[in-house]
Amino acid sequence: MTVHYTPGQLRSAMAIPQETYRHWRKALAPLRRGTGHSPCFTAGDLLAVAIVRALTGDFAIRVGAISAVAEALFEACNAASWPILERSKLIADLANGRLQFRPELENVVFETPALVVPLRPLVGHLRDALLTDGGVDSQETLRFPPTPLPSKAEAVSTGGRS
Repeated sequence: MTVHYTPGQLRSAMAIPQETYRHWRKALAPLRRGTGHSPCFTAGDLLAVAIVRALTGDFAIRVGAISAVAEALFEACNAASWPILERSKLIADLANGRLQFRPELENVVFETPALVVPLRPLVGHLRDALLTDGGVDSQETLRFPPTPLPSKAEAVSTGGRS
């Protein structure tokens, strides 16, 4: 079963405002798949948006420059699981419209300028954003009261049963 996320969940996980999402949706065809507030984005889509956010925020790349490789980016992020992609890096040659996912520890020789995006921190951020509520461990709400346990002598005499 594949979990799908709503546009609101995507914006919340990425910490992007509604206006940014609207602009990216106009510029990137894969974001136009969903309609309204229905769940329509996969975990791979969220990772692709995290990569777009890294490229636009960290490298100051215009989202329009990413539109040429957007389909390939979203397809590649949906083709592999997060544990596999987490141990990878993205090599983006936007001038030539090429993307490559390579193992994070592999040395790569570049012949043209390219951007390297490590995916481990992006996947970690997404995992934290989706599995916790505001940085608080989700298990905190399931606290159970202390329960007395039998002493060793009682456990041995009853076979561990109370």
